[in-house]
Amino acid sequence: MALLARHQIPLIEDDVYAELHFGPQRPPPAKAFDGTGLVMHCSSFSKSLAPGYRVGWVAAGRFATAVQRLKLMTTLSAATPSQQALSEYLAQGGYDRHLRALRRSLAEQRAIALEAVAQHFPLGTRVSRPEGGYFLWAELPQEVDALALHRQALAQGISLAPGQIFSADRRFAHCVRINYGHPAHDRLQPALECVGRLATVLAAEGARTPLGERTNNSNL
Repeated sequence: MALLARHQIPLIEDDVYAELHFGPQRPPPAKAFDGTGLVMHCSSFSKSLAPGYRVGWVAAGRFATAVQRLKLMTTLSAATPSQQALSEYLAQGGYDRHLRALRRSLAEQRAIALEAVAQHFPLGTRVSRPEGGYFLWAELPQEVDALALHRQALAQGISLAPGQIFSADRRFAHCVRINYGHPAHDRLQPALECVGRLATVLAAEGARTPLGERTNNSNL
């Protein structure tokens, strides 16, 4: 923030997962250190409460008037009934109880997912250990094509996000994003066991195939 302030560079801060922290305290956002109004801090109820409501907010600092004008020009306003329902829910104090339960559940599911990756994914896999939210980022052996793994998992009814979709130049071709946020605990571990088996086969096949003869499966 000091560097941005020195050069007068604005920051759009996407903070939609902050309410899902596992520790006792929410990590402070960049907005907490903004003394000059350069940060446009954005968040939403979509990730923590009600995805279908599509209600979010922005603390836009010195850009508040411009943001309000653009909002008026594009969508006028979010749906009033949704905002009213959320306002009443927050006033009743249920949101804090909901978040505490959701954080506990997500932390348990993260532990299940990490254990499944450690046991069933191919040797050499590296995985993030997030302190909140509901995603793991797994870096598989270089021989694994994430798009091929995505297609094979999808054929088994399992959805993965291949790493290529998180890059403008198709990097992360051997990485996948794993969502452990689904409430069906009993389905998470078997699904990851299946993905691990598929990835292990792909890694073995890739290791046996000379680099120059490998099929390019990375086209989107």
